[in-house]
Amino acid sequence: MRLPEQSSIILFVAVVLAAFVACAVALQGWSEETIRLVVRASARSSIVLFSLAFSASGLQTLFPSRASAYLLRNRRYVGLSFALSHSVHLAALVTLGVAFPAPFVDELDSLTLIGGGIAYVFIYAMAITSSDAAVRMLGGARWRLLHRVGSWYIWAIFVQTYLPLAVQGAGFLAPVALTLLAALLRFARSRRERRATSR
Repeated sequence: MRLPEQSSIILFVAVVLAAFVACAVALQGWSEETIRLVVRASARSSIVLFSLAFSASGLQTLFPSRASAYLLRNRRYVGLSFALSHSVHLAALVTLGVAFPAPFVDELDSLTLIGGGIAYVFIYAMAITSSDAAVRMLGGARWRLLHRVGSWYIWAIFVQTYLPLAVQGAGFLAPVALTLLAALLRFARSRRERRATSR
């Protein structure tokens, strides 16, 4: 079986997400629980896609293989698929707040809104600049700074969101472990590259 490449990855993720939402509504009907199911599922698909894009270079540097080469080659499109998935997550949250505001809206605080809002600013800024033309327009140094700061900020938001939940229940350990592993791969790659340049 041949894996999708480049923009086909985004299309594949879009189809999967659309099919999931359609099946959830068809099986459970239009309800608060259905929307919450989409919120949870899109959050999990987002964290997987983000972690894959975030750790792609680290995986290829430390554990080179056909799979890691495929991931690195398509990192831009995996990242754009993450932006799509998290847009579905945002749409589900907005729908939940409009259609079933209590207790969801009452539980929101300014820190969550500001922190999450900044994360989405980075997500869309990184998505808009995910092209060779954007790299040329911004310049390599500014482009790398935007994507480095943005990706680490999004990583921190995921950890801040899931770590307290993991303390409360083992069901959230996997997302925390995934994000921490992705960070370790990034750190290990950077350390290896620094050692190589210092020789």
